[in-house]
Parts: sequence; C-alpha cells; structure tokens
Amino acid sequence: MLPMLRMLFTPLKLNQLQLPNRVLMSSMHLNLDDEPDQYERMAQFYALRAKEQIALIVTAGCGPDAAGKASQNAFSLECDELIAKHRIITQAVHEQGGRIALQILHFGREAFHGGLVSSSAQRLPSNIFTPKPLSESALQDTIAAFADCAQRGVQAGYDAIELVFSQGFLVHQFLAPSCNTRDDRWGGSFDNRARLAVDIAQAVRARVGPHYPLIFRVPCMDLLDGGLTSDESLALIDKLMPYGIDLLNVSIGWHESDTPTIAMVVPRAAFVSASQRVRQRFPNLLTAISNRINDPRTGEAILLAGDADVVAMARPFLADPALVTKARANQFDAINTCIACNQSCLDYVFTGRAVGCSVNPGCGLPSENRWPALKKSLTVGIVGGGIAGMGVALFLALRGARVVLFEASHQLGGQLRMAASIPDKSEFNETVRYYSHAIRSAGVDVRLGERFDADTLNRQHWDHIVLAQGSQPRRLADLPGVNLPHVRDYTEVLAGRCPVALPVVIVGGGGVACDVAKYLSQQTQTAGVAWHRFLKDWGPKSSAAPDVLESTTMPNADQAPITLLQRSSRKFAHRVGRTTRWILMEELHRAGVAMRSRIDIQEITPTGVLIYDRGRDVTELVPAHSVIMAVGQEPSPAPLAALQALAVPYSMVGAARGDSGGANLTSTLSGAYQLAMEFT
Repeated sequence: MLPMLRMLFTPLKLNQLQLPNRVLMSSMHLNLDDEPDQYERMAQFYALRAKEQIALIVTAGCGPDAAGKASQNAFSLECDELIAKHRIITQAVHEQGGRIALQILHFGREAFHGGLVSSSAQRLPSNIFTPKPLSESALQDTIAAFADCAQRGVQAGYDAIELVFSQGFLVHQFLAPSCNTRDDRWGGSFDNRARLAVDIAQAVRARVGPHYPLIFRVPCMDLLDGGLTSDESLALIDKLMPYGIDLLNVSIGWHESDTPTIAMVVPRAAFVSASQRVRQRFPNLLTAISNRINDPRTGEAILLAGDADVVAMARPFLADPALVTKARANQFDAINTCIACNQSCLDYVFTGRAVGCSVNPGCGLPSENRWPALKKSLTVGIVGGGIAGMGVALFLALRGARVVLFEASHQLGGQLRMAASIPDKSEFNETVRYYSHAIRSAGVDVRLGERFDADTLNRQHWDHIVLAQGSQPRRLADLPGVNLPHVRDYTEVLAGRCPVALPVVIVGGGGVACDVAKYLSQQTQTAGVAWHRFLKDWGPKSSAAPDVLESTTMPNADQAPITLLQRSSRKFAHRVGRTTRWILMEELHRAGVAMRSRIDIQEITPTGVLIYDRGRDVTELVPAHSVIMAVGQEPSPAPLAALQALAVPYSMVGAARGDSGGANLTSTLSGAYQLAMEFT
C-alpha cells in the first residue's frame, strides 16, 4: 500500500548521506545526566526510534568542553576517552538501520554549574550563577573545542553533525545585542557579534572535510527584544554559506522569550513564515522546519507548499516512537499524538527528572515498548472509560489479559474530553482518540452505556477489578446559598449544559478554576465580537449607531467580569507546570480576570458572594449573576461493598484513588502504567 504522504516519504540526500524520507527527529534534552548508565539508556532510547524509520535522529545537546556542558555530569564529547561511550549509541542506532547526528551545543549561561561562561557577565534570571565573559584566548579554545568535538563525533560513528547557533545558547548569546555588551572585536556591530558563529563553522568544516554532512541550527525568528532582526538572521545564513550548509534547521525563539513557542496554546505549524522567508532568500538551500508540528499530515502540507524540505519533530517521538512507521502505513488513528502539555518533558527538565511523556508513560524507561506476558490467564474488569480506565485497559491487554471496560456514558474520555473544551486545549481530543482506538485494536471489550454494579460482578468470574470511575466535583454542602439556582459546578459549565451571566464568580483557585475562567472569558469575548460585528453590518447607519454599538451587558467598568476567589494564600494554579503556568496567568490577566486570595466565603446570595477578605480585613459582597464552584474533586461512587462481599481483588487508579494529583494527565497515565506492569 502506497503511503498517503508522498512528499514526506520522498528520499533526500544531505551531502553524501542518503535519507529514506523527510522526517528528522530533533534534539531533546533527556535529563539522564546523573544516571550511571546514561549512555546505555540513551542508546536504547534512540535505537527504539531508529527502528521505526525516522530518516535522521539528532542527539541531545552534547557539550564540546567542560564549560559548555549542561551540568557537571552532562552528555559531552570533551575528550577522546568518551568516544567509546558514544559508540554505544551509534552502534545501537546503526544495528536498527537508522542514522544519527551529533548535536554540538555549548550551553553558555544556560548551563547548570558554577563554571559557566558567556559573551558578557549577564546572569540568566532562572540561574543562580553569573557567567564569566570569555576572553580572547578562551574564545579561541572554545572554537577549537567545537572542531575537536566534531572530529571525535566522526570517529564515534555519527552520520552527521548539527551545530547549534540558536535557542539562547552560547553562540546565540554572542549574536544577540541584549546579551552581548562587549566592546572588542566580538561585540558591537553585527559582523563582530557573528564572528564566533562564522569561526566555529569554518573550524568544524575544515576538520570534518567537504563531504561530511553538517546541519546548522540558526535563529530565524528570535521573538525577543534585543534579539536578532530578520535581516540579521538572513545575513548570518549568508555568512555561513561558504562552509557548506547541508541542511538549515530553522530555529524559533529563546527559552526566556515572553512568546510561547512549543506549548499547547501555540497553533500547529505557527512559525512556518520563518522558513518561508529563508526559502525566498535562499531558494536552493535545504531547510528543515520545526515547532508545534505534531501530525505528519501537517508536515506533508508544508512540504507540498514548498515551505521546507524536511519536517523536524522532537516531542512527537516521545509520545509515539513509531509515528513514521504508522504514517507510512496510513494508520493515523493509531498515532499517539504529542499534545504539547509540557508536563513530563520540559517541566521535568527544570525539576531534574528524567524526561518522559504524559501520554506515553513508558517513554524513556528501560521497560519502554516492552510488554512482558502475564504468567497466568487473567480476566480484568475496568470500571470507567476516562483516561485512567483506558490507560490501564490498554496496558493490561498488551500484556495478554482479557479486559472488559465498562463506561456508564455513551462515550469514552471522561474529564479529559471535557477539558478539551477549554480554549487552546483541543489537543486533548487527540489523546482520547488515540486511546479509544488503541484499546479496541488491542482487543479490549468496550461496553458503553453499561454501569458496573453488583449484578455485573455476579454475572461472571473476575480475577481482578480496576476502579477507574473518575471523580465528581466537590461541593461545599454547608455553605449557605450553595443550592441557589445560579450556582453551578464547573462540570456543568464546561460540558456546555448551562448558561452563565456576567459578572461571574468562580470559587476556587486551582488549575481547573483558572481553566474555567479562561473558558468563560473566551466565550463571552466571542459572543461580544459577534454582537458588535452584527450591529456594525446590520445596525442603523444613523448617528444613533454608535450608541447601539456601545451598548453591552458587561458589568460596570470598575468591576471585573470574572472573579476567582481562593481561600488559600497559594499561587493560583500552583500545580500547573512551570513552563505553562505563566502563559495561563498572562491570558487571565489580559482577559481582565480578577484573582483574589485569602478569602473566606461566608454566603452565596441571589446577587453575589459575601466574603471576608483576610488580607484587607474587610467583609464585602462580590456581585455575581452566576457562581461556579471549582473547589476540587472527590471520587465518584464505586461498588466497593459488593467487591468486598464477594472477595474480588481490586485496585484503584487515577482520580478514583482520591489523590489530588488524580486530575493530572501525567500522574493518571503513569499510575495506570505502573499498576498494569505490577500484575504477574
């Protein structure tokens, strides 16, 4: 069967390296620095993906010298003694028929150790160390270190080398005026700031020779005040052309940029214009495009439009190592799509944990993609068809269990499906789609519209029951006024079953409450835009028209349309990951959502919420036509008594456990994976 994606599976040649298709797996930091078997773990990780027809894999950033490493024990090729370690990786990939490039990356001021260096003595806000400016002699040593590292990479068996001049790392720190405050020949004018990039390119090309593939990762859209301009980015490429750019990897943004680049809020293929600009200036230069491309069909469209020659994806291969194999077979529903949640990848980088994947809980583990057969036949009933239930059902089925999944409603997905209604979180639908497809493909008996109860227990023999019935909103039953008709649970709002009227008060300050505020702000904004557009097109054209257009049902100007009331003094959405929480807070701020902490809710009245503000020591009525309760969850009812009476072994997973982390996608699927792997 021919692949649907003809362009994506067209071969390509990089210098002397023949690639079977146009898919490149971009570099990802795996955070295995302190693992004693770091190189063996990386070899397993890359080999698993090489087996699945990826054209070219790029390693994690490899430090060329001690100062350039991410951390003291980080991945590097700073000396000849490490060549043997790297051969463990290249041999594992080659045994699977794959190709792998070494990414040489000097972290500069982004390093997590005390010996960091940079263009200038400017400390990164997120780092406790201030970098030492590189001296003239140290710069020459750094250039030589890049060339030495490249030569060792060739000796270690790498098929290509990628040089990183972007993403806010050392070379970028010299390129950008905001980081480079030098007044010598390495600072000031663009030619001076570009000198380090050019000298490294020249030294590396001279060392590896003209026929060895070199990939340059170059900043093409900085999204940072004081970064490179578009013209400077093109000028930099022009300066590098004499040294043989076999593939230009178009790079976007900085880690410290205020513009999100790889979070779920970013539209798919949002930065294709950067590649288009490069193509217009350098039509014969092979280019790779990246950032928020998580579907191979999106990549095919980009190639068909002529906007790039190669599609570079990174985290999609955390979610599904077999993405390319499945795309070649036109099995798109079988692809476990990266949803850009950042929970187990980028957030883990900043907390020092080995990188994994929220939607693929085995990712990066020694057990990844290994499903040991159960020692005996098991019939397992799963109660609940949310993500926890689907996860444990799939993992047990892959181990050989006979699995029957009961879902009382008529669709799978549970609260994850509801969360997909939040603005910019529609990617959750991809996870629901994948697991719904995967459990059926694995042979799980899915029974929709069937409630699991005592009668179900008695109808057949069960070796084990897994309670994954999810959660329901917690209600403050003793709160006066909580049963008034304008008070609703957050599930009723997100499911679209009930209307709300501004002003709205949301009781709660966690991630769910903040998501509800975001949902309502966009809903009301959309309605307002539609109203104004209608009146502009169809309203009276007389002098009275402005008055009509300005009329609104919004609250008074001095009153927030949406107010979050949190009882604790913690940060709002404090459980949301470091790499995405700031985006959510900025969105709420822009929407004019008021966020108040240290609040005691005394009573809900027909016209508002009576509160005591502990911070200001005042009692006041916050006006509200609608009040939404988002104060946490509690497990939905389960047939515990019947299970215990019949002595049927059972386990709980996800929100059914009553854990506060049960609503988190990472902890839910990770718990499902661990439970399934514990069965014997």
